[in-house]
Amino acid sequence: MPKLNQQFQLPDGRKLGYDEHGMPDGKPLIYFHGSPSSRVEFSLFGDDALLRSLNVRLIAVDRPGMGLSDFQPNRRLLDFPTDLLALADHLDIERFAVLAYSLGGIHGLACARAIPERLTKVGIVSGAALFTEAKLMQNVNEGTRKYLTLSRENPFAARLFLGMMAMMIRFAPKLMTASAASNLPAPDRPIAADSNFQAGFVHMLREALRNGTRGAFHESLLAVTDFGFRLQEIQTPILLWHGEADQNVPVEMARYVASAVPKCEAGFYPNEGHLSLFKKHAAEFIRVLV
Repeated sequence: MPKLNQQFQLPDGRKLGYDEHGMPDGKPLIYFHGSPSSRVEFSLFGDDALLRSLNVRLIAVDRPGMGLSDFQPNRRLLDFPTDLLALADHLDIERFAVLAYSLGGIHGLACARAIPERLTKVGIVSGAALFTEAKLMQNVNEGTRKYLTLSRENPFAARLFLGMMAMMIRFAPKLMTASAASNLPAPDRPIAADSNFQAGFVHMLREALRNGTRGAFHESLLAVTDFGFRLQEIQTPILLWHGEADQNVPVEMARYVASAVPKCEAGFYPNEGHLSLFKKHAAEFIRVLV
């Protein structure tokens, strides 16, 4: 049985939320959700039966300000690896792989840069998100662009946008899911239309915003701010998987990351989008990582 809704107190007093899935003594894999999102996101793409079949112990962790994790003021991208190490030590995990999805990808890159001695591999699915590079932003869909750029250009409007999202997901979830689906490319639409996926998506967002919008707002700022390191400095092996029809994180960003990171193996999938790639290939990606 999975261990859900757990919290660990960090050395500075903040609490970090996480869920555990799969085999208690299996190969450790830590999951990084997208944004705004939460630890429950993994259930949209995989389940305990899959993890048990692969002998995997998956820990899905909430980043600060989302889900069960306390907000961390002035957090930088390179701060999260410190939280992650504290959690790994608490769980008696010496070395582990990382699976990062969507906007969790930049946190995967940060960990690859900051804590290479503790990582076996880092896998990034639909998450080579270089929103710091204006030349790579051309094919980003409108919803993603608004979520990210408003935080820098108009903080008041960004907070209003996130507040409306929180209200919609609470009081008009069908309208929220329809709005999110309207920005998706063709390969993603059948997945977004599935009633079970929609229920999971609503649960994921409600959990992400359960304590307000500060965490999501700060994450959007981190995505459009200088990372604090260069991709060329990363020495951890990176596995990159990306759909060529993705419009949340356009494939141009993934190609750029693949060319810049020294030890990167990239797979590009024609006619796959932001959701469809992970939904169809989760078992394949997890098998390679562990």
